Amino acid sequence: MICLAQGVCLFCVNFMCFYTASQWIPSGLIAVVFSTSTLWNALNARVFFRQKIAGNVMAGGAMGLFGLACLFWPELSGHSASRETLIGLGLALLGTLCFSAGNMLSSLQQKAGLRPLTTNAWGMFYGATILGLYCLLSGTPFTFEWNTRYVGSLLFLVIPGSVIAFTAYLTLVGRMGPERAAYCTVLFPIVALNISTWVEDYQWTPAALLGLVLVMAGNVLVFRKTRPVAVVVGGKLA
Repeated sequence: MICLAQGVCLFCVNFMCFYTASQWIPSGLIAVVFSTSTLWNALNARVFFRQKIAGNVMAGGAMGLFGLACLFWPELSGHSASRETLIGLGLALLGTLCFSAGNMLSSLQQKAGLRPLTTNAWGMFYGATILGLYCLLSGTPFTFEWNTRYVGSLLFLVIPGSVIAFTAYLTLVGRMGPERAAYCTVLFPIVALNISTWVEDYQWTPAALLGLVLVMAGNVLVFRKTRPVAVVVGGKLA
């Protein structure tokens, strides 16, 4: 049942939310909302696992969030607020919360000794099955193009983009904790923009460079190891 819930959260509902949200709001705004995963994971880990919220994780996550806002500011400022915008924001937030819930479920299963590769396989099966049934019931057509570009893109999304990426990420969730691992969601757009610089001639503005600095500084804060505090007991260090 936990694998089913993980599949619904990580490989079904969140995808539906993000893809639908992209019809209403810019992708940059979705990236900013998704980057709040670090904060949601920290809060959820506190609620469900009684883990202490590290101040450096919250500070670094907030810094990364502001950095992404600077990076995508031209896209965000050019989008007018409307009812559709609120719907898109709500869907993006719902997708982010589902993603965070999936992180918690994966962490729970790893604590029970289950490997991410195994739980992901079942989760992807359940998620794909539910999405397939939804498409059938909603009358969404299934299309496939037999050309190198389409097949190559599909294979890339399935193998490196899903199987390998999710397994690696959820392994980090188990080893580092969900709040630190989720900072990857802040770094994803940075990687995409660097690729875009070479492939699509993306132009870095002063605001974008400031955003990059904030994201990198947030990265240092999030992954900084806190030093244990020495306690004096009976005149001796404990």
